[in-house]
Amino acid sequence: MPKFRRTTLLLALSTALVALTASPASAAPVFANGFEDPALGVEFHDYVAGQQFGGWTVTSGSVDLTTDWQDAEGRQSLDLNGSNDGSVARTLPATLLTTYKVTFAVAGNPEGGPVVKSGNVKVNGQQVDTFTFSVAGKNNWNMGWVYRSFYFTNLLSNSSVLEFAGTTGSAWGAVIDDVKVESCLLIICPASASTVNRIG
Repeated sequence: MPKFRRTTLLLALSTALVALTASPASAAPVFANGFEDPALGVEFHDYVAGQQFGGWTVTSGSVDLTTDWQDAEGRQSLDLNGSNDGSVARTLPATLLTTYKVTFAVAGNPEGGPVVKSGNVKVNGQQVDTFTFSVAGKNNWNMGWVYRSFYFTNLLSNSSVLEFAGTTGSAWGAVIDDVKVESCLLIICPASASTVNRIG
């Protein structure tokens, strides 16, 4: 093979390799929500099963949309426990055989016990993540937000139902904010996506 053709082929292969190992910055945004809708004129609003707000539906128990504390972004966040354990869900468009990265911020309501708050996340009814958060040393002005992420691959559905649930067992639960969903081909998802939840 002539040297020029070999060089051209090597350059093409190198370009392809870079594309296949691209960082997650190449992922495409699908959804972003910081629980800013509706904008509250009070400290919090309790929503119960069957009610809707900002595209979310309360699927069980009750949740509190609140401005009570420092948020991860914006001025509102969601306590997954209103008067008891609650859950919220929304339907997102999905593409067949596509992997999605879900990122969200989590903290805990510091105004009451227990110290350790807990919750889980489901996609199409399948549990894909569980989390806990300790409010020890935290307060309304220092919530200590941390970010979590997980991946799921949509196999055969045209949509995916994303659901967050509180499991703390009190009126002061885990708090979430700044939910983001991005799509990425599995071949360009980062190494941390090696364990992917496959959703039918």
